[in-house]
Amino acid sequence: MVRAVIADDSGVMREILTEILEDGGIDVVASTKDGENALEAILEHKPDVATIDIDMPRMDGHELIERVMDERPTPMIVISATAGERTEETFEALERGAVDFFAKPGGEMSIDIWSKREEITEKVKATAKVDPAALRTPADGEDAREDASAVEVDRRFPGEPTLVIGASTGGPKVVERVLAELPERAGLRILVVQHMADHYTGRFAQRLDERSGYEIREARERDRVGPGEGVVAKGGSHLEVTGFHNGEVSVCHDDGPKRHNVRPAIDVTMETAARTVTGNLLGVIMTGMGADGAEGLAAIKEAGGKAIVQDEETSRVYGMPKVAAETVEADMVLPEGRIAEGITNAFRGWSA
Repeated sequence: MVRAVIADDSGVMREILTEILEDGGIDVVASTKDGENALEAILEHKPDVATIDIDMPRMDGHELIERVMDERPTPMIVISATAGERTEETFEALERGAVDFFAKPGGEMSIDIWSKREEITEKVKATAKVDPAALRTPADGEDAREDASAVEVDRRFPGEPTLVIGASTGGPKVVERVLAELPERAGLRILVVQHMADHYTGRFAQRLDERSGYEIREARERDRVGPGEGVVAKGGSHLEVTGFHNGEVSVCHDDGPKRHNVRPAIDVTMETAARTVTGNLLGVIMTGMGADGAEGLAAIKEAGGKAIVQDEETSRVYGMPKVAAETVEADMVLPEGRIAEGITNAFRGWSA
């Protein structure tokens, strides 16, 4: 049985989370209202996972995450408010070592947490499976763009390269690193599908734009993606590829049924890209729970494209990459730190 510690300054939220997790078969070994008590509980009970609020007395969530990472690395999921500038606090928690996040009720972003109990339980169980040794990566605290010079291209680099990246749990940090390391001169057209709620994807796109040499934005309706540009699928909508003309990839929002219980689904973007894009096409599946992306990656391969899958050792959650690797004959299975290099070499393998 998964053992969990809950840290939240709201007594009501602690009660709700405790009931949700225990109904889902998770043993809540401690429930605390402040960061210092949470740290003591984690060190004492040695749980498989901890849910962390950001705003807590005596020690906030960010400091708690850092202390836990230093003293007893433990998979953590942030369950916190998200309104306005608070979204950035959630991404900061991921940078400090949290694995995943979930928006709790509060303010304009209020949700019915009871209607999300299955999703919460699934996220907590998936986070608990993360190997604590994988929580720290060599890139932690470093500017990934410093490594970008190691991946170089010249004028003979093939034209019209389109890249589709899919990720879920544990993905934001890896996606940021990969895009930061991609060479600007490659002129890729990049489509990113990260399982993420709609009030996060806009800020996630901004972070990718700030950290990479590419112009990244949240996808707009009837958007076009040219060389050196990229879009992030908007939370709550599938990202469908509708055309490829004059070196630009056309995309639109699709509000159809969820696939794999998610929207946006990686499969939708990859499958429509496989049917539409006539240039060089590459799909990448990275860390995440579930099976989304395997069918899409297979479609890309069947259309003559290439496939890269993140390896087990560096995947925080080896769910999607595992299914993809078992389903598709990937061209490369790579650790996080070599994915950008692999992408560049895969495109370089096509004739200019």
